[in-house]
Amino acid sequence: MIESDQGILLSEVKKHNEKSDAWVVIDGQVYDITSFIYDHPGGSDILVEHLGEDISDVFVDGQLHEHSLVAYNMLKQYSIGQLAGYRKPTSKPTVLEYIKNQQKLKQEKQKDGADINNNSNNKISYTSDNSIDEKILNSIDVNKAMVPQLKLLEGKNYLKWIHSQTGLNKIIIFDNSILELFTRWPWWYIFILWIPIITACFIYSIIQEKSSVLSSTIIFFTGLFMWSLIEYILHRFIFHLETSSYWGNFFHFFIHGIHHLTPMDHTRLTFPPIFSVLIGYGAYKLFLKFPDTLQITGAPWALYAGIACGYMLYDTFHYYFHHADIEWLPTIFKTIKTNHLNHHFKDDNRNFGVTSPIFDYVFGTI
Repeated sequence: MIESDQGILLSEVKKHNEKSDAWVVIDGQVYDITSFIYDHPGGSDILVEHLGEDISDVFVDGQLHEHSLVAYNMLKQYSIGQLAGYRKPTSKPTVLEYIKNQQKLKQEKQKDGADINNNSNNKISYTSDNSIDEKILNSIDVNKAMVPQLKLLEGKNYLKWIHSQTGLNKIIIFDNSILELFTRWPWWYIFILWIPIITACFIYSIIQEKSSVLSSTIIFFTGLFMWSLIEYILHRFIFHLETSSYWGNFFHFFIHGIHHLTPMDHTRLTFPPIFSVLIGYGAYKLFLKFPDTLQITGAPWALYAGIACGYMLYDTFHYYFHHADIEWLPTIFKTIKTNHLNHHFKDDNRNFGVTSPIFDYVFGTI
């Protein structure tokens, strides 16, 4: 790195203009985004032509790729220094000032009942509501265990804090190292757990007295479609439950808060194995209660296999959205990925569907 007494030279920044070595400048601050480029919510392609440049104007270009305060704050961890000779502009706002002004306008319009995004929820997005007390922000140390600190986040400040900090690479959940060990798991365990279960249930459905391959296949795909609705309901009404009490915040933190806090942490991306097993077993016991007249058709187990397959695909898609940038995939997958990442970094009150946007369209949350 070449630096002058006043900072990093622009000529040096221009040398770092490839995906494997990517620097950019915003508001006079130099960022090395090499490790982030494939995790960029808008995809890596949109960044390539601007690497090695000052992207201040691009960053606030809503037609190209709109950015929230959350996105701006994420950059802090990639900062490597100040640009030599930088002077704050006097004829226009800085990127930070512009974003805060825009989000303030959005909040005012939402409060007046004139949501410019036509969001049918009539709820203010925590991703864009930045009215959290700075003292509370500074009281939380993200380098220490989170569970003991949850009591410091009273009422709505918990949800505001979760979404204001979105983009942390890793966090510590427990002080206890053994408990902490069980909060991490490889995402691909879902295949080891669910493929045998899905296969066994589908085969079992086929061999029932009044079943057939065709009927089981149709019901399987019905279950697969049903998962999209189950996923939407869970994500919108359970995972984004409005909480303000300590135990409510504690519950939310473990079912979804952790993911919004550290969406790039691949070791905490899928549902914990123990909970997957418990939920799967609970569903198994429930499906056993279907009447014998249905059991002999194999329908309950073809349905179970389809729903379970939907869940497995959900976790697979989810991993791709956060940790892959596959250029040859159809455009629809890239669109769904953008929708999901917008849910994280722009508006947590939209885009609840992960495997499919169908029910976001149906319920007006796209």
